[in-house]
Amino acid sequence: MSSALPVSVRVRILDREYPLRVAPGDEDYTVHLAARVDERLRRLRQQLPSQPDMTHAVLVALELAEELYAARAETDRLRARLEIEAASLSERIEAVLGGGDGAAGTEPETPDE
Repeated sequence: MSSALPVSVRVRILDREYPLRVAPGDEDYTVHLAARVDERLRRLRQQLPSQPDMTHAVLVALELAEELYAARAETDRLRARLEIEAASLSERIEAVLGGGDGAAGTEPETPDE
């Protein structure tokens, strides 16, 4: 864990300013994320103008959670595929280098003269 003290940053979401404490160096990233949240909320607000902002916030939070869940599932799928491929490549390398089938390390046959 870093011993650096959090720094303050202000973000605007739906015309409200929020002071936040973030790790040093994360200020720009936090502002960027807040801008994306603001964009999503504004888009939903246009689609559902009769709903209160709290409903917009809940719906956007659910959308973002769904995206995160899908991204994690895809990451898990790709990680499993990578592990299978790595194991296969490792077996092939071992076979070529002589660790896999026991045939390596022997002298190649030469024809009798």
